[in-house]
Amino acid sequence: MLNTLPALLLTILWGTSFAVSSTPILMFENEILPIRFFSVSLVPMIFTVTFVTLAGLLSQFSQKGIIRGKFPREALHPVYLQRRIYGMMWTQVYYFKPLYAVVLAIPFFKTYVLRLFGYRGDTDFVLYPDTWIRDLPILKVGSGAYLSNKSTIGTNICLTDGSVLVDRVILEQKSLVGHLAMVAPGVKLGPSAEVGVGCAIGIRVRMAEGAKVNPSCTLNHGSIIGSHSEIGTYANVGLRTEVGPGLKVPSGTVLPPGMVFQTQQDVDRIVESQRLDLFNQKESLAQILQRTLEHVS
Repeated sequence: MLNTLPALLLTILWGTSFAVSSTPILMFENEILPIRFFSVSLVPMIFTVTFVTLAGLLSQFSQKGIIRGKFPREALHPVYLQRRIYGMMWTQVYYFKPLYAVVLAIPFFKTYVLRLFGYRGDTDFVLYPDTWIRDLPILKVGSGAYLSNKSTIGTNICLTDGSVLVDRVILEQKSLVGHLAMVAPGVKLGPSAEVGVGCAIGIRVRMAEGAKVNPSCTLNHGSIIGSHSEIGTYANVGLRTEVGPGLKVPSGTVLPPGMVFQTQQDVDRIVESQRLDLFNQKESLAQILQRTLEHVS
């Protein structure tokens, strides 16, 4: 039964959508040519509305399985089975790019489809057809937020132990996720927080109001960025490290795991320490090179 269920659901989805969208052609096949042309022009929109509506309705039975937690990726597991059904219905819409682009281009249609798939937050935010979202019942995006194209809002992640970790993602009003940035399960961005291009934001990271992470940074799991703090380009914030409010972390800095930086002096000390380490390494390499050259000569 489990092996035939996907085929059955997809047959219902596609077959019904084609059947319903063909109705105008069948109804007016004997009419004059202009009316027949008009009937054909109705087919794409009827198909689009029917397809997304039916996909959303078929997902209704499985939305109670979109919950936070860690679950085995086993077909017989009740939660994972519901996730498979929900994911199959959502991806039929998401990967049907021309159709999905139409959905997102029309505000009331976008709201209608998101609600069908269990989304309960604001819908007045920017979203692109290639912005990856899933698990809409546990996703919350605030008004005015901006989710760039090719960014990933990852409400779930598969683990090597054969399980899937699912957690809520909250992106508050006017927050921004940049192009190619990846946001992991459990992340919360405060109002007007910004994740730059190409960043990796780990599991359960917290960014407070106005916090900014510049391009190509990594925030390791459980790290916290205080309000209006700024993380420079190519910086790396360690596991469960906390950066207090209003601080500036220079580009390329590596903040060690498990540390708490409450003042700018705390940040400056670690930066100076790393600069000194790099200088010493440079001097050491220079001496090795000089000895090698002397030995060769």
